[in-house]
Amino acid sequence: MSKSTGNTAQLLTTITNNLREIARKKNRADLVVRLDNVVESLADVRVRAVVVGQFKQGKSALVNALVAAPVCPVDDVIATAIPTVVKWGSHPRAALVTNIDGDEAKVIRNGIDPHQLRRHVTELAGEAGFLGTLHAEVELPRRLLQAGIELIDTPGVGRAQARAATNLTLLPQADIAIMVSDVTQELTAPELNFLKQASSLCPRLSCVVSKKDLQHQWRLIAGANQEHLRRAGIDVPVFTTSALLHDVGLREGDAQLRGEGQVNALSNYLLHDVQTEVVAARQQEAVTDLDFVGKHLSMAVEAELQTLQRPASGTQVVQSLQEAKSRADRLVRRSARWQQTLGDGFGELISDIEFDLRDRLRAVGREAEQLIDECDPGGSWDEIGVWLADSLTQAVSDNFVWAHERSVHLAQVVAGHFSDDGRATIPDLPFTGAEKAVNAIGGLESVRSGHLSLSQKVMIGMKGSYGGVLMFGLMTTLAGMALVNPISIAAGLVMGGFAYRQDMSHRLEQRRAEAKQAVRRLIDESIFKVGKESRDRTMRMKRVLRDHFITVGEELKYSLNESVRSAKSGADVADADRNPRLVAVQGELNEIRSLCREANRLIGAVPREQLERRSA
Repeated sequence: MSKSTGNTAQLLTTITNNLREIARKKNRADLVVRLDNVVESLADVRVRAVVVGQFKQGKSALVNALVAAPVCPVDDVIATAIPTVVKWGSHPRAALVTNIDGDEAKVIRNGIDPHQLRRHVTELAGEAGFLGTLHAEVELPRRLLQAGIELIDTPGVGRAQARAATNLTLLPQADIAIMVSDVTQELTAPELNFLKQASSLCPRLSCVVSKKDLQHQWRLIAGANQEHLRRAGIDVPVFTTSALLHDVGLREGDAQLRGEGQVNALSNYLLHDVQTEVVAARQQEAVTDLDFVGKHLSMAVEAELQTLQRPASGTQVVQSLQEAKSRADRLVRRSARWQQTLGDGFGELISDIEFDLRDRLRAVGREAEQLIDECDPGGSWDEIGVWLADSLTQAVSDNFVWAHERSVHLAQVVAGHFSDDGRATIPDLPFTGAEKAVNAIGGLESVRSGHLSLSQKVMIGMKGSYGGVLMFGLMTTLAGMALVNPISIAAGLVMGGFAYRQDMSHRLEQRRAEAKQAVRRLIDESIFKVGKESRDRTMRMKRVLRDHFITVGEELKYSLNESVRSAKSGADVADADRNPRLVAVQGELNEIRSLCREANRLIGAVPREQLERRSA
């Protein structure tokens, strides 16, 4: 983090404390709570970096290299099974954290031995987290972590498809996603699809081409990956690293070898570029909140000031009060409109999401039926099942990401109803339910393999050949030949072979029909179960937005009621006390405006492109 950004945070904290003191004197407990949150946000320099990627791409090794400690288990066969958060601590410590139903108040922490982490976070632990979402937390005394960087090692995608949804759930909570793909092959279509999804959920992305020590021509792979990213419209920085070279250079004290590993370049990028952007973005959000509070505090002060500045005319005092009340009336009407917008918007959103889900899953079903028509499902049913699981997971994830984008857009539309009276902030919308939805997808029913034993094949051939032997045998008896003769036997063999091929073709068509029915039943079940999870998630989003904007509306209404009360108070001031009170009120208003101007000036000193990069 840059020194200027740190100085800006200190100055903004001072401004926030001054505004908080004014709000406390005005008995605005709601604004005091908002400003308390602003102070916490300004003091927060953490950067949550989620390391994601396919199975066995070197994610855990990269995290270990960044913190210079073997914290995350690395194995050639056994994979990471649950997310592992690595953060600062004065002493090495580890714990398993279970979050029940996504409720922050329902968290169970169980301390474990950091040296035994392998037993708890890898596939050796088996199924875990049945009470809720499970992750591990590890604390280490490392410079990178002390500076505020938090690393999250995630399960690799490719074995259990629910892990793809787990990683997507982590992205909205992160400040940057680091996509790891090893140098043994170019970026695959699933990896590019995941990056596209991540770009909609996480404000920053970077790509790491790992294990450069395995490939002499790693530059060609890195260049090809950059070309794939360019064609996909994904503009992210790309780092080519080797955790092995970095670790060897660290042990041997070889700075050149450590530099070849390029892990330090990624570390510096997180510390200098990303952290500066994240902190600057939080400061921008803090200034938005300060403007909001300043607007609310100014309402009452301006109403009283206008009343004090008017001559002692009953008509003009009544006019001031009526103006204040009319603003309150406009707020009530606006409140009714935003509630209608929210209700109508989510009604349309649920309909669109359900249609999109059905369309995506049915498209997967049609493609699966085409695959079945092109092969024998009895012999390739396992491969079709793996492909179908991947495709369904991709379709459900795309649907949930699209629904999240639509929800954010709707929140912005609803927030526009409050723009006239203050900058209404948009809450952080949780990205939940994707993992549960993917887990709700069942498995494919089994299909007959179509394998026949030798005796079964012989019996099918004999059934077909019997008619040929009999028919041609009877015909040849007219020529004085025996019933069974070379001609009838040859005819029987020909007809037996034809009957066998016909039977095999019929059995293949039956298997294909059974396979298609199994796919259709799975698609219908997935639409039913995933649709339920999708509707539940959408309703949770609606409740979050409703509660947030109700709070915003109540704050605005309270502020306007205070302005009416202040206008009445100004009208009741005696003539002898009017001038001193006028000076005091004018001073309060000038102080509030001065603090808000100073806050905006501080943020204006930060390059605009640096602040806007968060939403790019």
